[in-house]
Amino acid sequence: MIPTFVFVHGSGSSAHGWSATQREMAARGHRTLALDLPGRGAGFTRAYHEQDLETFAAEPSAASGFTADDFTGAVVDAVHRVRHHGPVVLVAHSFGGLPVTAAANAIPELIDRVVYIAAQCPVERHPGEYPALPVWASSALFTATAPLMVGDPARQGFIRVNWRGADRAQRAALRDAISGELTEEEFLQVVVTAQPDEVFWLADPTWDLRADKDSWGRIPHTFVKLTRDRSMPLPAQELYIAEGDALTPDNPFDVRELESSHAGFLRNPAALAGILDDLSVRAAAGSR
Repeated sequence: MIPTFVFVHGSGSSAHGWSATQREMAARGHRTLALDLPGRGAGFTRAYHEQDLETFAAEPSAASGFTADDFTGAVVDAVHRVRHHGPVVLVAHSFGGLPVTAAANAIPELIDRVVYIAAQCPVERHPGEYPALPVWASSALFTATAPLMVGDPARQGFIRVNWRGADRAQRAALRDAISGELTEEEFLQVVVTAQPDEVFWLADPTWDLRADKDSWGRIPHTFVKLTRDRSMPLPAQELYIAEGDALTPDNPFDVRELESSHAGFLRNPAALAGILDDLSVRAAAGSR
């Protein structure tokens, strides 16, 4: 049977981020569904668009009201909805790896493969501890976003980034960190749809969504390394792979590579679609 690919976006993004990938997959004959995780659209207010920064900084955020269970539940619900069509392949990017890992823990019998694209797959520690490790030291993401942070996430209970407030130099730093192969004009299209608000998962103990050997560990899993990633450096990606393989040595990651920045592949998805095309054959064969 033909599988359904369920795409789960990363932080600051939405289902819209997968549009080019879905078009490429459709052209190859695949069925896909891209999710909006809870709170998408939060912060897209008049104050944000008009850069009324005083009002924007004081506005509440819908993202502060959601929990890890809400995010996991959104993925679980999507899998339940499409499972009757056949096999399900979950595809996560970046932060999206957290709710996808939790969903794999919850319903392993309904998932035929999990694909991580430079996505978080915590095994040995809380997800928020990984960015403090030496393997993340070369990440350009945190220094690029720091000038655009609005308020104190620990006090607010959510992360707010004023993407539209970046000047030319700050945009250049962001582009270098996130999608260096894109032109400035292409990167502006990314910025204009970037979500300013995100849940504050880094220090929240309820976001301790580690892969479980007896559930997640039963599912075939693929990790797509992004070799030009300056947000999640290659050593950080390889740490997730090594920890996952140590957890389930009899079911190690199927490792692939894309010559891409952290988000550049979303604009140029042909290579990723080729990988997913191959995995589709495996998922279909496994369901027989």
